[in-house]
Amino acid sequence: MPISKELVDIPLVPGDWDYIEEGIENVIVSYHGNDPELQGWVLRLTKCDVGADADVDSHEASLFRDKELQRKQDALEFAANIVSPIVGDEYVLPQRLVTVSSEFLLQVRKNIESRRPKNRLAKYIDSRQSASMLTREMISRTPANDKGRHSVTVELKPKCMTLPRSEFSAPESSVKHRVCWYCLNQYTLHKDGNVSKFCPLELFSGDRDRIARSLDHFAQSPYNNFVIFVDGRSVVDEQGEISDKCVPHWDLLRDTVADIVQKEELFSRLQLIQRELDSFNIESVLPKYQHALETGVLTTEEPGIGAWLEAYAEFRRRLDSGSIDKSMVSDCQAVLELILATTLRDVSVLIKFDNWPARSVTDTGSLDYSQYTIGVVDHDPKKLSNIPKYHRLDRDIVATYLRHNPDEADQRPCREE
Repeated sequence: MPISKELVDIPLVPGDWDYIEEGIENVIVSYHGNDPELQGWVLRLTKCDVGADADVDSHEASLFRDKELQRKQDALEFAANIVSPIVGDEYVLPQRLVTVSSEFLLQVRKNIESRRPKNRLAKYIDSRQSASMLTREMISRTPANDKGRHSVTVELKPKCMTLPRSEFSAPESSVKHRVCWYCLNQYTLHKDGNVSKFCPLELFSGDRDRIARSLDHFAQSPYNNFVIFVDGRSVVDEQGEISDKCVPHWDLLRDTVADIVQKEELFSRLQLIQRELDSFNIESVLPKYQHALETGVLTTEEPGIGAWLEAYAEFRRRLDSGSIDKSMVSDCQAVLELILATTLRDVSVLIKFDNWPARSVTDTGSLDYSQYTIGVVDHDPKKLSNIPKYHRLDRDIVATYLRHNPDEADQRPCREE
């Protein structure tokens, strides 16, 4: 089934949905009931700050529902008409919209509360939404079968796959041309200096040995960017790492994923579009965004799908013509290209193995474990209103890194080739 904007009405029973994971904006719950129309699907339920959906009058709630429905329909069009051409139709998962009631949402919210991480509890499922996205399931809650095998899903967040080439960086930010954003950010995330050895440029280097080595580094400090699900549950060992202690045949899984990263065109396509969208950076776009707001070219409202389609078409025209004259690019166009680049940097790639060998299986060579499904999720367009926050974050990350590494000789450069 392709991506569909049509809103369908399917009876939903709260007890049939189980918590899988969540990000900043959405909670993901999977279906384990008996309705064949819902089997193999997950619901992406929008979150809000705790209390934001309480004591809302009916008129305000109706306006919110209409706006949310339009936003989700626009996100589906964005996926179908922008993300799909960039990464390939084969990598974009089927999605559709289903109606949800406030009673259903409140009960699911209650049912999953004990499963949610403590650091996510400042937000919860928004009971005001009237529609939610159904997406093809890539994280199975139960074992694939009872023959000593598991359902295993690997979640990778590619993040920055290239070094920036934009000429608009200030001199004090020149370190960004040597050290990738992920590695710069380590010193902000880990103030004790216990930074990860992982670098996304190694993972997407195209060199098989470097890819495998980077996955080992990723496994030593996975955080939220590298997650392994075994039968629907995310797993780490007692040190907070991914290893044979928690993942059956980890070395085999690492090598299999390395082969996939090397051969799947998805990763090279994401890397290419990151290079192509590198005309502007946040330092140059913030004043353009502010000027566009002052002149009324942009408003505080987020752009609709029409604006996104026009901006993407203009970007492709400029790219196809070989034009490198940035002075002819409008403020609005520069802003939307930056947000598109930010959106594509923050997608997640899911790789699902339905027949991964259990720990008790010693002869893995006799099993057909390597069949997998791969897809991209979390590709809703980022909000323009986040641009000032992105600028502050960028400035603070660079400053923190330079405080820890003031001498260029001590700055470990990231390798693209």
